[in-house]
Amino acid sequence: MATESSVNAQTLEARPANAFGLYDSTSFAVVDINRATLEELVQHLKVSPAVARRIIARRDDAPITSFEQLQAIKGLSISRTFALIRGRALLARDTNLHILNVASLSEAEDVFSDRPFTLRVRFANPADVPAAVVSVTILWAGEPFVVEQEVTNEEAQRRYVDVKFDETQTLPVGPAEFRVALYRHDGAQASFHKTLYVLPSNPLALSLSPAGATVTGTWSARGAYQSGPDTFVTQCTITLANGDANPVVMNNGVTWRFWDGGVGGTLVESGAFNWPGSITVPAFGLWQGGVIFTSPHGSGIYNKYHGKEDMTIEIEMVASDGRHEKGTITCRVMLAYGVNIIKVGDFDPQEGIDLYNAVDVTRQIYEKRDITFRSVLRWIIHNADAGRFLVIHNEGDVHDLFAAWSVPNDYIDVFVCQGFDTNGFDGMSGGLPGPASKGGNSDGVALSKSGYLDSSQVKRLHIDYLGMLMGHEIGHYLGLSHINEPGNLMLASSGATDTNLNYDQYSIMLRHGFMLFI
Repeated sequence: MATESSVNAQTLEARPANAFGLYDSTSFAVVDINRATLEELVQHLKVSPAVARRIIARRDDAPITSFEQLQAIKGLSISRTFALIRGRALLARDTNLHILNVASLSEAEDVFSDRPFTLRVRFANPADVPAAVVSVTILWAGEPFVVEQEVTNEEAQRRYVDVKFDETQTLPVGPAEFRVALYRHDGAQASFHKTLYVLPSNPLALSLSPAGATVTGTWSARGAYQSGPDTFVTQCTITLANGDANPVVMNNGVTWRFWDGGVGGTLVESGAFNWPGSITVPAFGLWQGGVIFTSPHGSGIYNKYHGKEDMTIEIEMVASDGRHEKGTITCRVMLAYGVNIIKVGDFDPQEGIDLYNAVDVTRQIYEKRDITFRSVLRWIIHNADAGRFLVIHNEGDVHDLFAAWSVPNDYIDVFVCQGFDTNGFDGMSGGLPGPASKGGNSDGVALSKSGYLDSSQVKRLHIDYLGMLMGHEIGHYLGLSHINEPGNLMLASSGATDTNLNYDQYSIMLRHGFMLFI
């Protein structure tokens, strides 16, 4: 009898589509004490009309510039009332720019797939300098893009601006993050983070998203290896999105398939289960559930993961009215390698901090392509011991350094030297690929720390460039040649912003002997 995977499923609490982000900015309301009408003062500060009239009388004498002036007004001396006002009032000397709220103008503040939409950005600006520009960066399933527009005098007076997204800027079903920034001519700025789940216009859709502890890199579900018992575990989240004014009842039967080569390719494993409990997708809302596939040694899914091969998960559910909804997601293992960061020579304290910030830049470069660090071990060869290796003069120095100071473990040795006097290059790998064993003269990479003095005469390192350089040389060690692809990490003369790795490069690196499952 063939070994098969098992399934565990549970219903999750779904956030509202128009407030989908768990860590979004919090909306708030403020009132400009020196400009608000009597009605606005009563509404926002929760004071009586009599107290509001006293505030207006006080500001008519001179602008209110401090909370002490406010506290002297009869009716505002009670601490509880005054504490409330402190969080809701802007004074004459407050020149900060505030974004109060960001919301869609469509029905129930929702955004719908493949339709133009508008975001209203409400702000407070007590300064005489008007807001100048609003900028919105959109993060979604595709490449991020930016929408910018000037803030007109009319918009500055009414204290909100509508940012319009036309037919070329519509979004598909799924989560979308809006990072909003507002700027003034004098340099003041404010920011706000808003996440919406784009609802289907069709109006029902099923989508899959990654879940679990190793969700990093590309938008894919993870096959996480567990040594005891010998299994791979795959977690993903099912989201049913309803863009209709009526709730949708779903049958609780779920069909799942793992495909090799995409849907319709070779079927790896398949099965079905019934969801525990009833399923109703609310009007203009979401339903979410979590699914965990456990694939033991010998199962089809295990074998594909163990071979470091991609698969596609397909989930199918049926509405009570007969509509079939399907969603897919790529699933792959998360791979990792370890690094020994070896300082060649003594580093000043700030240089040491910068070095490990650069290491984190390298980690992030690789995580975008589903590879991360197992661990980072720290070593140093002090000046007295480093000798001629403090500054690298030729390729022979590099190989001698590897042979003399190799760390006896299955990590990649990264030697960070004081400098390279090599006429044009500042890093070198011991091999392409480097060996998956230690103790020779090719098992490592070496690079120059590329330091400088800041305005305070403190020794610093170029963090982004060093992080890219480290990633570039490690790429050679993992088997990557130079490539002529704009923005790629492996350009022959790559710069700090050249950090992309493509899928073909990922396919090469995953075969290296130092690459392990996590």
